[in-house]
Amino acid sequence: MNTLQDPISQIVDAVAEAEGVEPVALDPPLAKIVDPDALETLIEDSATSNLEIQFAYRGHDIVVDDSGRVQVD
Repeated sequence: MNTLQDPISQIVDAVAEAEGVEPVALDPPLAKIVDPDALETLIEDSATSNLEIQFAYRGHDIVVDDSGRVQVD
């Protein structure tokens, strides 16, 4: 995916696409797994610190790199 404008929405959309479902069908919601505000802060900070953020959601490994790209495996 491209640079993050709204990282939470992009992560949810990427997971939903990987599973072939609508984003609203994802249960539990991403916000129950990670704190959206903390995640956005980490993503913003990663642009200047070469930080890579990784976490698991619904059996997928989610990676957000310092350029803001979201990868769902």
